[in-house]
Amino acid sequence: MSTTEPVGFIGTGAMGTEMVLRLRAAGHPVVVSNRTRGNAARAEQAGAEWAESPRLVAEGSGIVLSCLLDSAAVERVYLGPDGLVEAARPGRVFVEHGTFSPVLAAEVHRRLAAVGAAFVDMPVTGGPEGTREGRLAAMAGGEPVAIEATAAVVSAYCAQVTPIGGPGAGLQLKLVNQLLVSSQMASAAEAIALLHRLGIDLDAAGSVLERGWAGSAMLTRALAQLRAGAVHGTGVKTVGMIEIQELIEELLDDPAAYPVFEGSRTVFERAIARGLGDDDPAAMHLAVTAPNPAVRYTQEES
Repeated sequence: MSTTEPVGFIGTGAMGTEMVLRLRAAGHPVVVSNRTRGNAARAEQAGAEWAESPRLVAEGSGIVLSCLLDSAAVERVYLGPDGLVEAARPGRVFVEHGTFSPVLAAEVHRRLAAVGAAFVDMPVTGGPEGTREGRLAAMAGGEPVAIEATAAVVSAYCAQVTPIGGPGAGLQLKLVNQLLVSSQMASAAEAIALLHRLGIDLDAAGSVLERGWAGSAMLTRALAQLRAGAVHGTGVKTVGMIEIQELIEELLDDPAAYPVFEGSRTVFERAIARGLGDDDPAAMHLAVTAPNPAVRYTQEES
């Protein structure tokens, strides 16, 4: 793979855009495509070249990265008309950073391998903020040689890439990660709702809870988002966790044997039913109980 060829990138959402900006800052020429061109504006302003279709991205790039919304988007971009599989050439490596079905990952891998190309499912954890700071952790499924071939490029935004196993293995670990994230988000929502009901100041509570065993990344994040009044337009939506939770359930041999995860799904479902689906998960405490108007960091203040 020539190092002088542009890096292809498909999917300029909240995460994808930050990835492209990091690639450009690292000096990589980048060709981008997205279903809606307007969402690629920041990438283009940073010097990325626009392509009208995934196929054109693949034809003009050495390595193709993507960060797509869900399984349906991955299937469309990779396997659909004018998709990446149709444009694949021997020796090319394709990497998907989104969270989607491990079964679909195995199928994409099979289809690309048939034409001599490679596919790596490489979901990441760390969120848009982690992308901006170049500290994402990635978990990779695929052939070791293909994973190694991506290292120099994805190091623009990944501080760590850990090979997990064959096709789909990276996604399986990501779903375990998201099981923990779901449970911690729901627990944080319930804790914040209770703090509101008791009238305990969130700053005072956070200074204690975050220092001990009760601390978690999701509690710290939720308190920070509420402190900043940032529960809208953060690039992370409560509704975005639903398909991921369904994929987690597909991995479980007996969902009833995982009551903590199953309980956390109830909190998400209640939040969506109350119109909070497009808000950041930091707002989910509003689905547990109405906050005390005297306490700071209510949704109205944001």
